Amino acid sequence: MVRNLKSHQCRAVAVIIAFTLIAATLFSAQYLDSGAAEGLDHGTAWLHADLMVVPDRSLSEGENSLLTGAPAMFFFNDTDSRNISRILGVANASPEILVATLSGQPCCSDFVQIIAIDPANDFSMIPRPGNNGSTTLGKDDIIIGSLINGSVGSDLWFYGHTFHITGKLRPTGMRGIDYAAFIRIEDAYTMADGSGQKAAQPLEIPRGKVSMVLVQLDPGADPQSVGSLIQEQIPGTRILTPNILSTIVSRHLSGITLILEEIAVAVAVLSLVVLGVISIMLERQMKREVTLLGALGATKSFILRLILAESFSASVIGSVVGICAAAVILVSFQDFIAVSLQIPLSIPPPLTLMFAVGSTLILTLVISGITSLYPTIRIVRSGAYENIRDAEKKR
Repeated sequence: MVRNLKSHQCRAVAVIIAFTLIAATLFSAQYLDSGAAEGLDHGTAWLHADLMVVPDRSLSEGENSLLTGAPAMFFFNDTDSRNISRILGVANASPEILVATLSGQPCCSDFVQIIAIDPANDFSMIPRPGNNGSTTLGKDDIIIGSLINGSVGSDLWFYGHTFHITGKLRPTGMRGIDYAAFIRIEDAYTMADGSGQKAAQPLEIPRGKVSMVLVQLDPGADPQSVGSLIQEQIPGTRILTPNILSTIVSRHLSGITLILEEIAVAVAVLSLVVLGVISIMLERQMKREVTLLGALGATKSFILRLILAESFSASVIGSVVGICAAAVILVSFQDFIAVSLQIPLSIPPPLTLMFAVGSTLILTLVISGITSLYPTIRIVRSGAYENIRDAEKKR
């Protein structure tokens, strides 16, 4: 088989390149879809929140902050956030203040989202397996996400204020958490008060206001009904739920996955044309080979299997190369892809990856079978093949 591929190098290379592109685009579409779903599931599960309440005018900023870690600062009255806990169906309400840092911090190449919480009411920072260090916050303590450079026991500086790293969270797949740093609300106020003298740019955090409220519901409570009550009783707020975030992610992904699928179809169609032209160019050589094989006693079924095996071998090689290349690129540039597409993104679980690889191989083999039809039909109709068939009848 290897010798056969070498004897038709032009056609083999064309098949390998075509199926590398087809497999890469098909696998990438499935990887992005499942990776975004996995990242969103991990991130929202980490929050332990059924609802997230944000100011109406800052809805898009809240979405981007959660999904991509884009730093944001917005506020609404703290009295409103306290009233949320009294609404029917709400079990717990945890207020947060979002603080966007300055760029060029020693820990990070870009802006970082600081999330100031009230440890007494917070339910998202409870200890969980796999975290490094503690997930409790004392004075000037900071807990950092998995994508922030720093180790437990070292210090970080934000707006001229020194924080001591007491914990580092395991990866969640949601950049809004993995590229965030968590401090106490009291320390956020202290940092802001001293920023005028210590920082290149002063920080202002208005007292009596919060940015977001995470909400846990009573067992059996309907998120949509409770969300409607919150918006009715707390005017000027909007509700984010895991389902809403999933819809947003699907909307962001729909365009790119459609493009990838269209590219795969276009490459498949183009490969049909290219391989047809190459087959015509190699027809004389292939006829000579068929004649020689017939003279050596090869049957027509053997020759057909040989032709199909050559095409399938080249397509499998191209498919494997395409899947491996796509996987390396997707993993290596995962953060860049997540920010560019505004989606959470993590590596899909092994079973999902195996399904993506398997379905990609099956699809490429089906396409390979279609592309093999034309040269096979031409050989079957050729005089050389007819001579073998006649010879078989005389035996």
